[in-house]
Amino acid sequence: MRPRLLIQICFLLIVLFGSFARGDDLMSLFAQGIEELNAGQLDAALETFKQITTTAPDFPDAHYHLALVYYRKAQFREAAAAFKQTLKFLPRDVAALVNLGLASYRAAEMSEAVNAYRTALEIQPHNVEALNNLGLAYQELGQFEEAIAAYDKALRLRPDLPEVEANLATAHELQRGTYSLAAYRHYRTGMQLKRAGNAQAAVAAWQQAIAESPDYRLAHLQLAETYFEGGAYERAISAYLAALELHPDAGAETIDIHPSNRPDDADIFYNLGNSYLYAGKLESAVSAYQRAVEINPKMASAWANMGTVLLELERLDAAIAACEKALEIVPTAHQIRTTLTTAQGMKSGQLTMQAYRLWKRGVAAANRGESQTAIDLWSQASALSPNYAQVHESLGWTYFTLQRFDDAIQACQAAQTSFAAQLTTFARELKAGKYPFRAYQLWEQGRRASAAGELERAVALLSQAVSAGPGFIEASNTLAWLYADKLGTNLAEAEKLARHAISLSGSADVPGAPDRPHLHHTLGWILYKQERYSEALNAFDVALRHSPDNAEYLYHASLAAVKNGATPQALAYLAQAIKQDAQWIETARTQREFDAIRFQAGFRALVP
Repeated sequence: MRPRLLIQICFLLIVLFGSFARGDDLMSLFAQGIEELNAGQLDAALETFKQITTTAPDFPDAHYHLALVYYRKAQFREAAAAFKQTLKFLPRDVAALVNLGLASYRAAEMSEAVNAYRTALEIQPHNVEALNNLGLAYQELGQFEEAIAAYDKALRLRPDLPEVEANLATAHELQRGTYSLAAYRHYRTGMQLKRAGNAQAAVAAWQQAIAESPDYRLAHLQLAETYFEGGAYERAISAYLAALELHPDAGAETIDIHPSNRPDDADIFYNLGNSYLYAGKLESAVSAYQRAVEINPKMASAWANMGTVLLELERLDAAIAACEKALEIVPTAHQIRTTLTTAQGMKSGQLTMQAYRLWKRGVAAANRGESQTAIDLWSQASALSPNYAQVHESLGWTYFTLQRFDDAIQACQAAQTSFAAQLTTFARELKAGKYPFRAYQLWEQGRRASAAGELERAVALLSQAVSAGPGFIEASNTLAWLYADKLGTNLAEAEKLARHAISLSGSADVPGAPDRPHLHHTLGWILYKQERYSEALNAFDVALRHSPDNAEYLYHASLAAVKNGATPQALAYLAQAIKQDAQWIETARTQREFDAIRFQAGFRALVP
């Protein structure tokens, strides 16, 4: 945790107005300085606060804000001097003391920083920020035992601070001599440079850290990661291997752990495998992934990547086994299932390796924006392996983006995948003119923004999609779901959108249910959020009538049943949800809605 300036831009209101000849004018000038500081007009604010402190040298709040300006201008010695002026009038002001410590720290006056923090802690012994910063100052002085004591006290007060935990670990490592203080400073500089976007300078700093302390494992790992990100895969491999040869940073001499079984090594072997993969060393990549899953058998990404590489090596049985392992951990991973299907198709003779390689070349061409080249390559792959669903799906998507809807429909029908079926629906609707292609594009952008957590942008894009295409069912439904599930707001509008989507989709009896049960699931979830549990349960039942094995629908129906007082029905739905996907056990374990039945035998049997 880096020291953080406690900016308190406020009036202390302790000024003795009688000591000023023009009190009102001075306070007006002070307010002007505050506005300038808030607006980032640092030079103007500096002159304003200087003027005030010259006119009224016994105005502590002016000295305090003058110090804040100096700090933001990175003039740390001047900031420290101004904070000291504040403390002449307010010797027990903890904010001024902590900020004096920060300014002194940044000015490399570590003893001054320690004194300021210790004085603050005499007044406020439980100030966690001051304790952490005191530890950092002691650390820079090489007083590691004192630093550890400060961090320990901070964590006893606030155990939920991972940055303080990291500082404590660093202090222990420095105390043990895992690496030197000089090496740590180079490492820290490298991290700052990388955050600033200067990867080349960061690499140089980490190289200096390693030159100072060759066993500095974290420096090797940062080098490896940065080399990989820059496409220097051979260098990344060397750096990962160097890190794996070293002892862990924390407690290596006291913990008896075989080098191949250290928990953090699973991630290192996985990253090493990726480096080998991009360097074209496939057998070495497989070996690295195998080491990763030996240490962490639940690492789905390592199983998945191993399956992909084994497929490239035409080791089909092993590829199938690796993909199946990955799917045991993440059953819904579409890309892993695609790799598994491809390997199974090759083993059965339905697909050829040549077709697979043509498909991959087509993907690379599409990623470069060369759509026609991609289409030509996929057409060749389709001729070699007519039942290659992934090829037809890729063709369908590319035709769709080119607005060649007849070709897209034909390709998607050949693919016979769930994604292709949805794309076929969109292509038919667009061909029929139910909404413009622009509405689809806005919807797609909105979905991506939502997945990235950019919820305000997602709402804006999806709202535009609804406006551009009032007849676009999925635009209305997706916006309704976003309101209810991720935002929990605008529920009345969400219900209106969901019912509009259903009305567009089918018959008056059970509209939309046969082809789009998810529309009823969305409506059910909105009604649930509105605490209309009986209506919600009815909507979930419609969705489940046409998609009885959907684990999410089943789980949400169980929640509605609990709220509806129908415990047997709730347990039945929950049992089916868990049968379809065991990951719902963990969700149910912490779901407060189940508190009403949590200690019943039926629930405990499902969620032990």
